[in-house]
Amino acid sequence: MAETGFWRSPSMLSWWRRRRPSNSQTVERARRLIFVLGGGGSRGACSVGVLKALLEAGIRPDGLVGCSSGAFNAVALAAKPDLQTIEQLARVWGSIRNRDLFDRNPLRMAYRYMRSHNSFFDSRYLRTLAAMNLPATFEQLTLPCAVIATNLTRARKEIFTTGSVPDAVAASSAIPGLFNPYRIGNEEFVDGAVAENVGLAEAIQLGATHIVAIDNSTSNPRRPPNHSLTGILAQSIQIMLGQRMLEEYQRFAQQAEICLLVPNVEFGTAGTDFSQVDRLIDEAYARTRAFLQAGGLDSQGRLEPGIHYMLPPRRQAVVSLAQ
Repeated sequence: MAETGFWRSPSMLSWWRRRRPSNSQTVERARRLIFVLGGGGSRGACSVGVLKALLEAGIRPDGLVGCSSGAFNAVALAAKPDLQTIEQLARVWGSIRNRDLFDRNPLRMAYRYMRSHNSFFDSRYLRTLAAMNLPATFEQLTLPCAVIATNLTRARKEIFTTGSVPDAVAASSAIPGLFNPYRIGNEEFVDGAVAENVGLAEAIQLGATHIVAIDNSTSNPRRPPNHSLTGILAQSIQIMLGQRMLEEYQRFAQQAEICLLVPNVEFGTAGTDFSQVDRLIDEAYARTRAFLQAGGLDSQGRLEPGIHYMLPPRRQAVVSLAQ
């Protein structure tokens, strides 16, 4: 393997060459770059580090899509797309305490479960966090932004682009089983990742010719199996989400040039553990900078399309499955 830190699958490379949009497909429309920010609970903080490196490299979006905890990041950047916002996001993420979001007092957890019969934690905290740190409405944002949630009442995906930002972010982030469904009017909503983990379709609807997507939920492709009960469950879910992500990538690769970044900070940190947020941000930032400096940009300073797993700093920094 080359010491540059890149590995390419021949089959995936040939597939990409067949599927990559031709010049005639892409030059007809003005270039429009959409950032798509996935969730992953506390691992959504990884996106902050990735975004910092991208903005420092002069890569700025024309619109954003956010899902789950990525909805918070997307709306914040759509309101003010600059490095000052990134620093503010880092402070907000760093201020979240496990006890604030996940009050594990057994008596209070039992009381909440007995009262609602569907969760242990209150989704109203998600709205409060959004209301304290984000604009009140989508109409106040500088850039177009779409937030993905799952409408539990109608059993379908729901896209928020207008109206209340705190309601949309809370609806998109309410992890089923942990948080009670978030109610808007007569309808209940849960985490957007239930319906769609990475919102490439919504980016296309925003007019994307180029997409930078950040997926914080996918498993490290070289991670050895974890044989504990919780490890097997967690890794199985990550594999499932990764497969969904790959299928979505293949579905839209002809409609836009897609660079899908997987920060892949080692998942020793649970999605419900906010005590390691600063480390997640710092590691994701360092790995993204390394990726950009090691060939992640083309001659025009644009991100190379493909799926790029940014692994820990060992022999290889990046595994690129398609380019």
